[in-house]
Amino acid sequence: MFIPIIRQRLLLSACKTQSRNIFGYFRVAFNALDTDRLKTVGPDRLCAEWILKNGGFIKFENQKWITDYNALPAVNFRYQIEEVDTHNKTTIMAMGFDHFKDCSAIRKISLKSCRYLENEAIEKLGYLKDSLSELEINGCYNVIDEGLLSLKQLKNLKKLNIENLPYVKDMKAVQQELQTALAGCEIQIISKK
Repeated sequence: MFIPIIRQRLLLSACKTQSRNIFGYFRVAFNALDTDRLKTVGPDRLCAEWILKNGGFIKFENQKWITDYNALPAVNFRYQIEEVDTHNKTTIMAMGFDHFKDCSAIRKISLKSCRYLENEAIEKLGYLKDSLSELEINGCYNVIDEGLLSLKQLKNLKKLNIENLPYVKDMKAVQQELQTALAGCEIQIISKK
Protein backbone atom coordinates (compact mmCIF):
# COMPACT_ATOMS: atom_id res chain seq x y z
CA MET A 1 0.00 0.00 0.00
CA PHE A 2 2.90 2.37 0.70
CA ILE A 3 4.53 1.92 -2.74
CA PRO A 4 1.49 3.10 -4.77
CA ILE A 5 1.34 6.32 -2.74
CA ILE A 6 5.00 7.01 -3.51
CA ARG A 7 4.37 6.32 -7.21
CA GLN A 8 1.38 8.67 -7.16
CA ARG A 9 3.47 11.41 -5.63
CA LEU A 10 6.24 10.88 -8.17
CA LEU A 11 3.75 11.02 -11.04
CA LEU A 12 2.12 14.12 -9.63
CA SER A 13 5.51 15.77 -9.22
CA ALA A 14 6.49 14.87 -12.80
CA CYS A 15 3.22 16.30 -14.13
CA LYS A 16 3.72 19.57 -12.25
CA THR A 17 7.29 19.90 -13.58
CA GLN A 18 6.19 19.09 -17.10
CA SER A 19 3.37 21.67 -17.04
CA ARG A 20 5.81 24.33 -15.85
CA ASN A 21 8.08 23.47 -18.76
CA ILE A 22 5.17 23.69 -21.20
CA PHE A 23 4.31 27.18 -19.94
CA GLY A 24 7.98 28.09 -20.28
CA TYR A 25 7.86 27.08 -23.93
CA PHE A 26 4.78 29.25 -24.42
CA ARG A 27 6.52 32.21 -22.79
CA VAL A 28 9.50 31.78 -25.10
CA ALA A 29 7.25 31.36 -28.15
CA PHE A 30 5.27 34.50 -27.27
CA ASN A 31 8.50 36.49 -26.89
CA ALA A 32 10.35 35.26 -29.99
CA LEU A 33 10.70 37.72 -32.87
CA ASP A 34 8.98 36.42 -36.01
CA THR A 35 10.99 38.00 -38.84
CA ASP A 36 8.56 36.80 -41.53
CA ARG A 37 5.64 38.48 -39.75
CA LEU A 38 7.77 41.60 -39.25
CA LYS A 39 8.12 41.91 -43.04
CA THR A 40 4.37 41.53 -43.43
CA VAL A 41 2.99 43.83 -40.71
CA GLY A 42 5.86 46.15 -39.79
CA PRO A 43 7.63 46.81 -36.48
CA ASP A 44 4.90 48.69 -34.58
CA ARG A 45 2.16 46.16 -35.31
CA LEU A 46 4.44 43.23 -34.43
CA CYS A 47 5.55 44.96 -31.21
CA ALA A 48 1.90 45.61 -30.29
CA GLU A 49 1.09 41.94 -30.84
CA TRP A 50 4.05 40.92 -28.65
CA ILE A 51 3.06 43.21 -25.77
CA LEU A 52 -0.61 42.21 -25.88
CA LYS A 53 0.07 38.45 -26.22
CA ASN A 54 2.17 38.71 -23.07
CA GLY A 55 -0.47 40.54 -21.03
CA GLY A 56 0.58 44.17 -21.42
CA PHE A 57 -1.23 47.20 -22.83
CA ILE A 58 -0.33 49.49 -25.72
CA LYS A 59 -1.47 52.85 -26.97
CA PHE A 60 -1.09 53.91 -30.58
CA GLU A 61 -0.63 57.61 -31.34
CA ASN A 62 -3.85 59.57 -30.77
CA GLN A 63 -5.80 56.41 -29.91
CA LYS A 64 -7.21 54.78 -26.77
CA TRP A 65 -5.41 52.10 -24.77
CA ILE A 66 -5.67 48.60 -26.20
CA THR A 67 -5.75 45.93 -23.50
CA ASP A 68 -6.93 42.92 -25.49
CA TYR A 69 -5.11 41.26 -28.39
CA ASN A 70 -8.43 40.73 -30.17
CA ALA A 71 -9.10 44.49 -30.09
CA LEU A 72 -6.14 45.25 -32.36
CA PRO A 73 -7.23 47.02 -35.54
CA ALA A 74 -6.84 45.44 -38.97
CA VAL A 75 -3.34 44.49 -40.10
CA ASN A 76 -3.18 47.38 -42.57
CA PHE A 77 -3.61 49.84 -39.65
CA ARG A 78 -0.29 51.73 -39.69
CA TYR A 79 -0.25 53.94 -36.59
CA GLN A 80 2.83 53.88 -34.40
CA ILE A 81 2.97 52.78 -30.76
CA GLU A 82 3.26 55.72 -28.38
CA GLU A 83 3.03 54.07 -24.94
CA VAL A 84 3.57 50.62 -23.40
CA ASP A 85 2.28 49.54 -20.00
CA THR A 86 3.10 46.24 -18.33
CA HIS A 87 2.11 44.88 -14.95
CA ASN A 88 2.54 41.83 -12.74
CA LYS A 89 0.82 39.38 -15.08
CA THR A 90 2.98 40.33 -18.04
CA THR A 91 5.32 37.61 -19.29
CA ILE A 92 7.64 39.77 -21.39
CA MET A 93 11.24 38.56 -21.47
CA ALA A 94 14.55 40.03 -22.64
CA MET A 95 14.43 38.18 -25.96
CA GLY A 96 11.14 39.94 -26.72
CA PHE A 97 12.68 43.39 -26.39
CA ASP A 98 14.04 42.94 -29.93
CA HIS A 99 10.48 43.88 -30.97
CA PHE A 100 11.31 47.48 -30.01
CA LYS A 101 13.87 47.74 -32.80
CA ASP A 102 12.59 50.12 -35.50
CA CYS A 103 9.70 51.38 -33.33
CA SER A 104 10.45 55.07 -33.60
CA ALA A 105 7.59 56.74 -31.70
CA ILE A 106 7.48 54.99 -28.31
CA ARG A 107 7.85 57.77 -25.79
CA LYS A 108 6.67 56.15 -22.56
CA ILE A 109 7.13 52.69 -21.02
CA SER A 110 5.97 51.45 -17.66
CA LEU A 111 7.49 48.14 -16.48
CA LYS A 112 5.75 47.02 -13.28
CA SER A 113 6.38 43.74 -11.45
CA CYS A 114 7.57 41.90 -14.56
CA ARG A 115 8.88 38.67 -13.10
CA TYR A 116 10.83 37.61 -16.21
CA LEU A 117 12.46 40.99 -16.81
CA GLU A 118 16.21 41.15 -16.31
CA ASN A 119 19.23 43.34 -17.08
CA GLU A 120 19.48 42.27 -20.71
CA ALA A 121 15.96 43.57 -21.33
CA ILE A 122 16.79 46.95 -19.79
CA GLU A 123 19.90 47.17 -21.99
CA LYS A 124 17.74 46.55 -25.08
CA LEU A 125 15.73 49.68 -24.31
CA GLY A 126 18.60 51.28 -26.22
CA TYR A 127 16.56 50.54 -29.35
CA LEU A 128 14.34 53.40 -28.20
CA LYS A 129 17.07 55.90 -27.32
CA ASP A 130 15.82 58.45 -29.86
CA SER A 131 12.15 58.44 -28.78
CA LEU A 132 11.82 57.26 -25.17
CA SER A 133 11.23 60.19 -22.81
CA GLU A 134 9.50 58.55 -19.81
CA LEU A 135 10.36 55.25 -18.14
CA GLU A 136 9.13 53.52 -14.99
CA ILE A 137 10.73 50.38 -13.58
CA ASN A 138 8.94 49.12 -10.49
CA GLY A 139 9.15 45.77 -8.73
CA CYS A 140 11.16 43.98 -11.42
CA TYR A 141 13.27 41.90 -9.04
CA ASN A 142 15.73 40.50 -11.60
CA VAL A 143 17.01 43.98 -12.48
CA ILE A 144 20.20 44.90 -10.61
CA ASP A 145 22.78 47.70 -10.68
CA GLU A 146 24.26 46.88 -14.10
CA GLY A 147 20.85 46.86 -15.75
CA LEU A 148 19.94 50.26 -14.36
CA LEU A 149 23.31 51.70 -15.36
CA SER A 150 22.62 50.69 -18.97
CA LEU A 151 19.90 53.38 -18.94
CA LYS A 152 22.68 55.95 -19.46
CA GLN A 153 22.28 55.37 -23.19
CA LEU A 154 18.75 56.84 -23.12
CA LYS A 155 19.83 60.45 -23.62
CA ASN A 156 16.29 61.68 -24.44
CA LEU A 157 14.80 60.58 -21.10
CA LYS A 158 13.02 63.41 -19.33
CA LYS A 159 11.49 61.38 -16.51
CA LEU A 160 12.78 58.19 -14.86
CA ASN A 161 10.95 56.51 -12.01
CA ILE A 162 12.65 53.58 -10.25
CA GLU A 163 10.96 51.85 -7.34
CA ASN A 164 11.09 48.63 -5.35
CA LEU A 165 14.20 46.96 -6.79
CA PRO A 166 15.50 45.18 -3.68
CA TYR A 167 18.46 43.45 -5.36
CA VAL A 168 20.16 46.64 -6.48
CA LYS A 169 23.21 46.71 -4.21
CA ASP A 170 24.12 50.41 -4.29
CA MET A 171 21.12 52.50 -5.33
CA LYS A 172 22.80 55.77 -4.31
CA ALA A 173 25.77 55.12 -6.60
CA VAL A 174 23.40 54.12 -9.42
CA GLN A 175 21.36 57.29 -8.92
CA GLN A 176 24.47 59.51 -8.96
CA GLU A 177 25.81 57.89 -12.11
CA LEU A 178 22.46 58.14 -13.89
CA GLN A 179 22.01 61.76 -12.80
CA THR A 180 25.42 62.63 -14.23
CA ALA A 181 24.78 60.83 -17.53
CA LEU A 182 21.17 62.01 -17.90
CA ALA A 183 21.52 65.62 -16.78
CA GLY A 184 18.18 66.75 -18.27
CA CYS A 185 16.21 63.90 -16.71
CA GLU A 186 14.06 64.09 -13.59
CA ILE A 187 15.02 60.94 -11.68
CA GLN A 188 12.90 59.66 -8.82
CA ILE A 189 14.11 56.60 -6.94
CA ILE A 190 12.17 55.03 -4.10
CA SER A 191 14.13 52.35 -2.33
CA LYS A 192 12.80 50.35 0.59
CA LYS A 193 16.27 49.40 1.88
